[in-house]
Amino acid sequence: TYTEFIDRDGKFQLKMLSHSAFMPLAMSMGPMLKEEAFHLGTGNNGLKRILKAGKIPVEIIQKYFNKWVPTAYDLFGNDGSSNAHWAYVWGLKGRFNEDETDEEAKKEELNQMARSLYIAEITKLIEDMNSLIPRDHQKLVVPDVKFNRHIGLYANQPYSVDGKLLTQEQFEKHKAEVLPSQKDKDFLKDIFKETDWIEFKPLKQMD
Repeated sequence: TYTEFIDRDGKFQLKMLSHSAFMPLAMSMGPMLKEEAFHLGTGNNGLKRILKAGKIPVEIIQKYFNKWVPTAYDLFGNDGSSNAHWAYVWGLKGRFNEDETDEEAKKEELNQMARSLYIAEITKLIEDMNSLIPRDHQKLVVPDVKFNRHIGLYANQPYSVDGKLLTQEQFEKHKAEVLPSQKDKDFLKDIFKETDWIEFKPLKQMD
């Protein structure tokens, strides 16, 4: 889960720096993006193999999505960031999709726009994962952008995982329900002792 979502933010940051006007910085991003792709493949394929094995309840997997995705949202930085604005104006950093869009950059919304592209990407990935879950089982969802945030417009506000505003008391109870509990961690600790918690993947033979 960590490599699927947190390292994916790293991909976005590196891609934005690959558009830097400072050539040594821009050129160094290519090898780093290749390395990041390995991490992302490990995360995405690993989650799919876990779902195919069917040993870990989807409900627990969802709780770890709820834990790490908001952290990834925070990593994009503050909304309306002046740092992002001037980094773009001075050519230190581009947009993630700089080479795919002709639209003029909204310099006051650069972090929000990058985050929205990230959300679109992980939404497609999670939809793909859901195709591996039996029809009568709970499906995985993307946590709302307002849930459990510590940076930005929604920082430290009591929004639920599906974006509803709660009282602080309701929010604390809600977090206990939708984030990994000690019981969940103990369950995983036991199941990881088995060999079939993740789909078996044979090693490729070296020529």
